[in-house]
Parts: sequence; C-alpha cells; structure tokens
Amino acid sequence: MDTATLILSNAVLRLGSIRAAARALERPAATVAAAVARLEAALAVELVRRTGSSLMLTLEGARLLPRIEALCGLSLGLYRGGEQRLSPAAVSLEALSRLNQVARSGSIRAAAREMGLGQPQLTRQIAHVEGVLGYAIFERGRDGARLTPAGVAAVERIRQIETLWREIADAASDRFRRTETVVRIGSVVPLGPESRIADLLADLAANWRSRHPRQPIFIGSMIAEELLTSLKRGLFDVVFLDVERLPEDLEGHLISVSPLTLVGPADQLKDLSGDDRAGLATLLATHPIALPSPRSGLRQKIDPLLEALFGRDGRRAPEIVEVDSIPVILKLVTRHRFVSVLPGASLAALDPAVARLELGPDFSLPLWIAWPRGRAGDSIQRQVLALLRK
Repeated sequence: MDTATLILSNAVLRLGSIRAAARALERPAATVAAAVARLEAALAVELVRRTGSSLMLTLEGARLLPRIEALCGLSLGLYRGGEQRLSPAAVSLEALSRLNQVARSGSIRAAAREMGLGQPQLTRQIAHVEGVLGYAIFERGRDGARLTPAGVAAVERIRQIETLWREIADAASDRFRRTETVVRIGSVVPLGPESRIADLLADLAANWRSRHPRQPIFIGSMIAEELLTSLKRGLFDVVFLDVERLPEDLEGHLISVSPLTLVGPADQLKDLSGDDRAGLATLLATHPIALPSPRSGLRQKIDPLLEALFGRDGRRAPEIVEVDSIPVILKLVTRHRFVSVLPGASLAALDPAVARLELGPDFSLPLWIAWPRGRAGDSIQRQVLALLRK
C-alpha cells in the first residue's frame, strides 16, 4: 500500500465518482480507478458499487470511510504543502515504516541490520522518500541519524499511519482467509418461495453441507447485471443467471426453462388468450405495468413482448413502474390492479382477484449456471455441478 493510493481512493469515496475525483486531483481516470481497485484488493472488501453513472458506498465502504479519510489526512500531512498538494507522488507504507525503524534505532546502520537490509539500500530509500516529501527527515552524523524538527512531526504521523493501517489490514487478513475457504455462489434473486431457483439453492446448500462439512458455502442474491460484474471481479466462484444467452467470456450449463405468465386483475384476464395480441395490447395500455429493471434477466426477456405489442418507437408504450423486488410487484398486482409478467413457477397461490395467462413457448426464462471461461476444470465448479446433477 502507498500514500497516493489512499489519497486517490479517499477522493473517490468522498465524491462518489471516479471522474470527479480524477478532475479534482488532476490525474487520469484510469489511474484513479486502479487506485480504488488496489485498496479494495488490499482490504479484501468491496468499497463502492456502480449505480448508473455514479458510485455508491457499500456498507463496508461506509464503515471504513472514517479510517480511510484519517489515513488520507495523515498521508497528505507528510508532504511539504500538505493539503495544498492535489495528488502527490506515492510513498509506500513499507518505506515509511523503515524510516520509523531508523528513528527508533537512531542509526541507519543499526536499522538496516535489524531489517536484514544493506545499509546503502536503506540510505538510498531514505533519500528517495525525503526527495518525494520535500524536506529532510534525518540529519546524518558520526553519532548516527537524528531527526530534524520536520522529521519529528513526520515520524509521529508515520506511527499514526502504521497503527491505523494495521488495524484495518488485520481485519482484512481475517476476511481474506475466510474468503479463501468459503465457496461463493451468486444467484439471481429467487422469484418467491415456490420458484425453481429457491428450491435449487436450498437443495444445493443442504447437500453441500452434507458433502463438505468443513468448507462453508455462501449464497448471495442480486440482479443479473450485478452478478456478472461480481463474477468478473472474482467475488463469486459460480453464478446462476436468468439471461437469454451467456456472455462470450463465460461458459456453463442450462439448468432449466420457466414459462412466463401474465398476471393481473381476474376480471380483465378472464376473456383473454395468449395469442390475442390486440387484447393483450389493450390490457397493457390501460393498466400500469410493474416490471423489474432492465438490469435483470427477466426484464430482458419481457421487453421483446412489449416491442411486439407496441412497436420499437415507443409512441404507444404503456406506463411501466420498475421495481427490482418480486414481492413488491405481486403486492402491486394484488392490491392496486397492476399487471406484470412473471415466471409461472413463482406464483403458487394467488389472490382470487388475480388471474394468470400463459404467454406461450416463445416467452420463457432460462436459468444457467456459469463461471469464467477456462475454469470448468476447477474443483468448485465440478463439485457444484455434481450436486446439481444429483
């Protein structure tokens, strides 16, 4: 870890945008993004999550933000000019720690011996750090290396940085060890307790516990777009996706296909059939529609139906309320006379005032198990597939 990474990352967390932080610090956006990635990797935790064109702090990011801000302030204070410097050059925390060791020993030679380094190497590193910070930290003499007045203040800051970073890094080490032992399964959000996905995940968790009692399993649910991002970042070993086809950088197996069903007020659906396009268009044009957002696989499957009924130009587009929660969508249908399109398997028991209409074989939702291409031979993928086949 280094001071520039802390300073750049803190700006991103504070401003909620990589581009805004890059402008404020006068650094390329790619450099700023790389700094955040380095800090997240070092802490073994996701600090921010992309929401449209901006970033939102994760819960862990919000919890760690005060400490990261403190580290940033201490780091900036090391440089001549302090806060006035927009984005100073990087100094590694390891190099700062070595300066602290020299201050404790009172001698470059003694400190080098304690750390197992050559004295010339340590001397060069001290000179480099002093050059970057913009002032002398030590006065060299026959009796050793004494701190300058500026060096006394710098070493106090370095000690505070070491203490604060150690607190954060120790917790990160624990998280990393847990992450390395836990099998991480990602899934699209189950569409109700009766859904195929809920059954599959429950069976997988129970069977994994029986087969691998010493290797815990974690199952996280989110919408398809977030799953793809998390898989590429290595946050999951395998994922279950409800997309029409897998991206080219993934491989996997098709698990199931669920027919889609139109649900809405029973008095409006009783005389409709799945192939009555004019009737369907009238129903959808006269009732608000509750649907998940386009970031979900389910919505990607529903949009072609809307285009077929209303055209691509959107001039006759119906009123759509986007809700990424199936229970909320069902409440809108049962209580407020909305209509929606959902997998039939998620609709075990409906209110008598609500009816369903099968949309036919052209409208069904696939479910895939997927992982990054080239990793099919990994033991985790093989073990999960074996349990699914069982």
